[in-house]
Amino acid sequence: MKNYVSMFVMIIVGFILQTTLFRHLRIAGVSPNILVILTAIAGTMYGQYCGLFTGVISGLFVDMMFSSIIGVNIFIYAVIGFIIGMTNKMYIEDDLIFPTMTIAIIYGVLFYVLKFLLRGRLRLTDYLINTIIPELIYTIILGVIVFKFAHWLDRKLNPPEPVHLGVETKPDDEQ
Repeated sequence: MKNYVSMFVMIIVGFILQTTLFRHLRIAGVSPNILVILTAIAGTMYGQYCGLFTGVISGLFVDMMFSSIIGVNIFIYAVIGFIIGMTNKMYIEDDLIFPTMTIAIIYGVLFYVLKFLLRGRLRLTDYLINTIIPELIYTIILGVIVFKFAHWLDRKLNPPEPVHLGVETKPDDEQ
């Protein structure tokens, strides 16, 4: 339950940062997608259901704020959270570029298919060069920083418990 509450708080902070600060820090006409990074964090750290939860909430925020149709971004973010969550056992804490790059590519392709291709806009190369690649680079760079912060915060909120192997040792003065 702590994981869901902490992710919800991070979603709110990330949404506020994405809609205010990072709108003004555009590079090559794109800004990083903080909410897709947080969805990937939830999936890699806490599994598929927390990733799905984070994806649905993040997508809902984006749909309510920017979209005329509710559900498209919910679907995109939920798929990303669930897929990354299913593969969370494959990632190690230090390997942050691969999950960040994976979610950025999945997001770019799903966004293109659902927002452009289904409407008959077939200029994939323009969208790839002007949007997907710059957003991919920006999201990867920022994603590594946010992943490090999320792992640090997780260690503070959920400190590792000592593992007892069933072997009891006697203090030195009893031996």
